[in-house]
Amino acid sequence: MMEMNAEIKALAKSQAAMCSVFANSKRVLILWSLVDQEKSVGDIAAAIGASLQCTSQHLGMMKKMGILESRRDGQTIYYRVVRDELEGRCKHVLRSQKNQK
Repeated sequence: MMEMNAEIKALAKSQAAMCSVFANSKRVLILWSLVDQEKSVGDIAAAIGASLQCTSQHLGMMKKMGILESRRDGQTIYYRVVRDELEGRCKHVLRSQKNQK
């Protein structure tokens, strides 16, 4: 049986926080929309069917968790997926969904 020491408990807390990010369908849609390329906040909002304000809040949370990275070009902010393993898993899920139809 594994001992639940402080390191294991901290890891569990971190994993739970990461999982909670994806408990919201809009954040999952954001991730899926960024699978192949970076996009501006406006493009992401249009893709997921949400307001700019709502989208920006979700993006901020995902950036804080280390899932996304942003860059500014003039007044436009672009986001991309930082974690390659997430991008690969999203591509797999999207392919699976298309094959089931």
